[in-house]
Amino acid sequence: MMDRKIVSVFFILLLFLGESLQGAIKSIGLPVIKNFTKQDYSAGTQSWAIAQGRDDKLYFANNNGLLQFDGVNWNTYPLPNSSIVRSLLVGDENRIYVGGFNEFGYFDPDQQGRMVYHSLSSHLPDDEKNFGEIWRIYKFKGQLVFQSYTSLMLWDGKTFRILHPEKDELFHFSFKVNDRLWIDNRAEGLQELVNGRLVTLPGTEKIRGQEIWGILPFPGNRFMIATQNKGVFLYDGKEMVAWDNEADQLLKANRVMGIAQIDGDHYAFGTISHGVVITDSKGNVVQNISREEGLQNNTVLSVFVDNDHNLWLGLDNGISQIKINSPLSLIGFNNGVGATYSAAIYKGKIYLATNQGVVYHSWDPDKKIKRLGRFTMLNATRGQAWSLEVFDNILLVGHNAGAFQIINGKPQQISSVIGYWGFRQVPGHPDLLIGGHYNGLSLFKRGPQGWKYVREIEGFKESSRQFEFDDKGNIWMEHGYRGVFRIEISEDYTHVIRTELYGKKEGLPQAMNVGIYRLKDRLVFLTTDGVYQYFPSTNSFRKSQTYSELFGKLKGLSYIREDKRGNIWYFRNNQAGVMQKQPDGTYRSVEMPFRSLSGRFLPTFEFVLPVDEQDVFIGYDDGVAHYDPTFIKSWNNKFYTLISKVSVIKTDSVIFYGNGLQKQVSSIPYRENDLRFYFAAADMENIGHVTYQLKLEGFDDDWNNWSGRTMRDYTNLPEGDYTFMVRGINRYGVESAPATYRFTILPPWYRSVWAYLVYGFLFLLLVWGIYYFIRWKMKRSKEKEANRQRELYARREEELGRKQLEADKEIIRLRNDKLRNEMVHKEKELANASMEMIQKNKMLNKIKNDLKKATENITDESLQARLRSILRRIDRQVDNEKQWQIFETHFETVHEDFLTRIKEQFPELSPKELKLCAYLRMNISSKEIAALMNISVRGVEISRYRLRKKLGLQRHDNLTDFILRF
Repeated sequence: MMDRKIVSVFFILLLFLGESLQGAIKSIGLPVIKNFTKQDYSAGTQSWAIAQGRDDKLYFANNNGLLQFDGVNWNTYPLPNSSIVRSLLVGDENRIYVGGFNEFGYFDPDQQGRMVYHSLSSHLPDDEKNFGEIWRIYKFKGQLVFQSYTSLMLWDGKTFRILHPEKDELFHFSFKVNDRLWIDNRAEGLQELVNGRLVTLPGTEKIRGQEIWGILPFPGNRFMIATQNKGVFLYDGKEMVAWDNEADQLLKANRVMGIAQIDGDHYAFGTISHGVVITDSKGNVVQNISREEGLQNNTVLSVFVDNDHNLWLGLDNGISQIKINSPLSLIGFNNGVGATYSAAIYKGKIYLATNQGVVYHSWDPDKKIKRLGRFTMLNATRGQAWSLEVFDNILLVGHNAGAFQIINGKPQQISSVIGYWGFRQVPGHPDLLIGGHYNGLSLFKRGPQGWKYVREIEGFKESSRQFEFDDKGNIWMEHGYRGVFRIEISEDYTHVIRTELYGKKEGLPQAMNVGIYRLKDRLVFLTTDGVYQYFPSTNSFRKSQTYSELFGKLKGLSYIREDKRGNIWYFRNNQAGVMQKQPDGTYRSVEMPFRSLSGRFLPTFEFVLPVDEQDVFIGYDDGVAHYDPTFIKSWNNKFYTLISKVSVIKTDSVIFYGNGLQKQVSSIPYRENDLRFYFAAADMENIGHVTYQLKLEGFDDDWNNWSGRTMRDYTNLPEGDYTFMVRGINRYGVESAPATYRFTILPPWYRSVWAYLVYGFLFLLLVWGIYYFIRWKMKRSKEKEANRQRELYARREEELGRKQLEADKEIIRLRNDKLRNEMVHKEKELANASMEMIQKNKMLNKIKNDLKKATENITDESLQARLRSILRRIDRQVDNEKQWQIFETHFETVHEDFLTRIKEQFPELSPKELKLCAYLRMNISSKEIAALMNISVRGVEISRYRLRKKLGLQRHDNLTDFILRF
């Protein structure tokens, strides 16, 4: 009953003291250190100042510009003159004020989330623009203060007011403390800005001319003033005294470069040569973390405490995060410790069984600050050590090389049997131990010189790593591959009487990897399906109802251990936890403090060493972790999930740069409908340990599965309105509010508003066209019908005309036939006339010839005269010209234009030759032609010859055929 009251009072005190305990700094072990090299953040080596934005992004005044970190991505924003950024201040509305060489101003996100620089130094008068480096920026009484070595510039938003040190001296640094602005004047000493004037503070003569690197509030309404060379002083406004203690001596030796207040009782000092020194207000050094402890550089230029109460250091080469706000700290490589399999507190020392051997360090449970440095190796135990256990005030070591005992700090090998896993005291026989090793069991007995190896226990040769005694003295041993053995040993513990193997047939859900532990003086068996117990009455196993209710839904238990206060420590699925016993006897499961070590425990070799209320040691794969249960830490701190960048995949162009809030819905052309989203969680407590869930409203029906990826592509998005949402969840189960990015995929040009307007216009135009087309069609139809009627009429007319034409043609044909007949008739008449003319001429010529002969024989003149008269009359009858005229007239009638055509083509033809042509056209023989022409046949032949020549006929050409074809 008294114990329960004490526990109740303890928890009530914890409840009331929670706020004061928040952020306490652990001194045992080392906090987790995360180093970022310049290759990680792709910027300059040095960072001169650090600040955190309202969205939890971190900003660094870096050699290459303003360096930004959102928990995943690093971005650098250089100054226009590419100078080093020496100072920064997070202002209102996401403005980041920065100062460099002869340049200062602020970065402000534009509508696309791009950080745009706005210069304020450009508003200075020309004679004030050569001010050098800006080392400090403050917001002070509604004004911005920019401080360089040569001037103090106060900006009210419109104009500057500038103060210079007197006597051509220089300022060093300035400090804002409790809404007071102090300036280190190298000539005048420490001064304060009061009503626009610099007033020297009384009692600060001791540090005049010294470089002051930090001023912070200190308990008792005092101020802590850290100088680089003279150490730390405390100032109450009137008097200044040296902070003469362990911390001050260390800081003097290593020179302070920066200072930050961690909480009301702890301070962090950055040094030039020994990393960061963390002290309490009494001057005790709680931690000194340098390169030896895992820091990547010993020169600390800037110190900053983030919203999660962890330290960020700007180093001379790189950036580091130190997780001081954690109940867990690590003892590992930097302490000379490897993977740890067991631990024990023994005679003022802590011993660790590691993969390299047994190491130790002094341990004083009454000392408030138990800083653990480098552990010392027990050389005789080098090699794989498996276990450390204290029996009868002697520390035993289970080792790969055998069994050892440690007396007065010195190890002694007590057995050379290979591979001892561990030891168990025989119930009822405190002077006997059973040791389990790779090939069976050994017996040990307590003697004057400690524990002594007796013999091997015969009859069992299996590897015996994990075993326990039951109430009847039997040994239960778990074999990792075969199952669970129950071993009955002889009374003298020299040999095994009987063994029995248990597995699935006996009720266990599995045969392999069954854990055997003692809980509340009972043997329990840990399986993947929960906690089982053995029931002798049935010689079988069943799930324990008691422990099933205790552990509830905790599946996959692989280790349990009950401490002196009734808390039950356990491991499951490579995670650690503790069932904390409450004042009312119930239990509460606590796993949050151990989440940072999840996945780092040694499977089947887990262990916990609870020492007292403030000290618990837990083995992991690189050493041993120290856990302080009294360390109060909030595990439900909110964090922001941020959209870092949105880009178009096709063109690799950025449309949102991730700074500030989205100010308007983005309109994206349809041709750029492939988008890539980058996102991050500004959870500086869980860098790299946040998973994300995504949803694209308008595309996804539900949230996607949780994933550790920080980028997502969406391709071929149809037109429409979308909202991209992403939220994160850290390893402590804290879920962030979703970050959103709204955008609209515009339709393609052929589905745009203008296109639809054009379509509407074209539709109206089409309707109008159809209307007029129908009208035109009807008109055309009417016209066609009229034309058809006209065509019918015309065809009828044409038909009638054609018939008339045919009739006319027939008439013409008949006329032509008649003419042709007439021509034939006339030709015949011409031929007949010609023949008659020929006959007549022949007759007349004959008569003429006869009369000529008769005239020759007549002497009568009168008669001769009479005869000559007759001859003349005959000559007139055979006159060729007259006959030719008559012939020509008839010839032209039959053979139209023959003589005209031949005269046109052959104009050199004589009249006689034309006559010959006409006679030949009539196909009259040469003899008949001779009669007609009143010449001889020979004369006709000569005429024909001459005609051929004039007509250009060859010898083989027929003259008559030529005349007939002409």
